[in-house]
Formats: sequence, structure tokens, C-alpha cells
Amino acid sequence: MPSSIKLVLTAIMLVVSVTAQSVETEEYYEEGALQFSYSYRNGTLHGLTKEYYETGELKGELDYRTGKLIAKREFRRNGDLKYELKYEGGKKIETELTYYPTGELFRQRAFVNGRIEGLEVDYYRTGQKKAEREYVNGKRDGSAKGYHINGNVQGDWIFESGEPVFATLFYSTGEKWMIYSNFDEKGRLDGSIKEYDKEGNLIAIRTYEQNEMVKRRRISPWLQWWWNLWY
Repeated sequence: MPSSIKLVLTAIMLVVSVTAQSVETEEYYEEGALQFSYSYRNGTLHGLTKEYYETGELKGELDYRTGKLIAKREFRRNGDLKYELKYEGGKKIETELTYYPTGELFRQRAFVNGRIEGLEVDYYRTGQKKAEREYVNGKRDGSAKGYHINGNVQGDWIFESGEPVFATLFYSTGEKWMIYSNFDEKGRLDGSIKEYDKEGNLIAIRTYEQNEMVKRRRISPWLQWWWNLWY
């Protein structure tokens, strides 16, 4: 290789090494355990910054590009993900996981630009699904379901722009129990609600005002026949 080309390549390498200096630094707890490790390029955060618990487990990771945070993750001491943040297409996307005091996953949900978005799921300690709710722009919209511990649907709700418009509740054995269709402007139960036995017979009409039951009228067998005939 001609000496002139070698000189040019050497000069380029020197320029790159000077203009793109990478430095790693560390910070420690008073007791001496590692607390933070930082990665810098040209004096600004670039790459992963890591945080550790006093006992050495990874607590969090922050991913930077030329000083700008692009992703973040937080962990529990056992390594389970607790929180995640990332930026995609100009949107701030967060995933949040919360746990029971005994360690089992309780809830998982996501936020877009600070508003809850998509499916929020709750779990029993056994890991079975307890509830699921759909959100659009921070408001409940669409289906929301609750589940009995045996896995059967407990309640099936429909929301529009954050307000309930219809709901069906079920016995733990799966049969229809009550139907809600009357709500006031604040989303509270207001009006008549039908109650059924496990055989599907209408057994009572409940009357609600502002979420409080003010009356429950039992339906006699004769009235059941009449109701089924006309309704």
C-alpha cells in the first residue's frame, strides 16, 4: 500500500478516536457496592447506564443515544421486569407491571404518551386471569371482563368513551345472573335491572338510584310466565 494512503488512513483513525471517545465510569454505595455504571461518548451519556441494588442485583437500565433517553427498564430484586419505557415513532410507550406483596404478578398495562392504552390485565395470585379492560386514549372503551377464580366469566361490560353502557353478570357456574342496561350520565346504575336464576328464569327486578339498590321485586311463577310471553 502506498505510504501516502497509509498516512491518510492513519489520520482518519486518529480523528475518529479523538472525536468519538467512549468512557465508562462507576459510582458506589457508601458501603462499597457498585450502584451505577455509566457509558459516555464525547462527554454525553451514550449506551447503557445501569443501576444496582446494594446486594448486587440489577435494578435498572437506561439506554441513551448522544444524551437522549430512548429506553428504560426497571427490575425487581428477583429479576422480574417492573417497568419499561421506550420511544417509537415519536411516541412514549410505557409498560407497567405491579405485584402482590408476596411476589405474584397482579397487573400489567401500557401507556402511550402518558395515557393508558390497550389491554389492562389483572391476575389472581395463582396466575389465572382476574380481569381485563380495554382502553383508548386513557378511557375505558369496548370490552371489560372479570373472571371467577375457576376461570368462568364473572362480568362482561361494554364501555363507550369511559362510561358503561351494558353489562351482564354471571354465576360462578357460568349461568347468567343479572343484566345491567340503565346508567346515568355519571356511569352509575340507575333504573331497573333483571335478575335470573341458574335455570334462566327471571326471578326479580331490582331498582337502582345512583348505584344504590332501593328496591327488589320478586317475580312469581305466574308473572314469570307473563314476562316471558311478552318480553
